[in-house]
Amino acid sequence: MSISQVNGNDRLRAAMAAQAMRTSGAYAPTAAPTRQPDSVSLSDSARSLSAAHKAVAAAPAVREDRIAALKAAIADGTYSIDSRQLARAMAKKLDIIG
Repeated sequence: MSISQVNGNDRLRAAMAAQAMRTSGAYAPTAAPTRQPDSVSLSDSARSLSAAHKAVAAAPAVREDRIAALKAAIADGTYSIDSRQLARAMAKKLDIIG
């Protein structure tokens, strides 16, 4: 481990010299550049996508009209299930068929 050769007087002289440079004008701090305000511009497709997203978010999660129609069909006995179509849909969901 080496010991620094700079003693307290050397540090004091360096600080005084730096202060003298600041006050004499030799050291002139630069002015900060003026900042331009931030701005954003959206494309037409981004605006359309945003509008579509808002429309979907505003739509109800449950389709009451469809539920009422199914309940009525079940109640009067007219609701039927196509077993082949159901099997295809299940197989497709499970990725058994393409």
